[in-house]
Amino acid sequence: MKVTEILGKKVLDKNAMGVGKVSDMDIDAVEGTVATITISSSDFSIGRDDFEITNQDIDQVGDYVLLKIEKAELDLRAESAQDPEKRKLKL
Repeated sequence: MKVTEILGKKVLDKNAMGVGKVSDMDIDAVEGTVATITISSSDFSIGRDDFEITNQDIDQVGDYVLLKIEKAELDLRAESAQDPEKRKLKL
């Protein structure tokens, strides 16, 4: 699957609740795999939250990106992250 096919896809948590859209990806060039995916909760910068997930958090990719976790867990990860600017950005 191409990166361009994933960028912009709607992301749903394990309860099929909307989380946001895929806005960015970090690729491990040595391994040739996706290291992390950034999910944006809004298209606008006001009140926008960005969350970073790993490929272990993804259940499947089709018309949507389905996660194995709930949005509440994304919020907890963002709050407890060592580097909060990297995990959750308030723009």
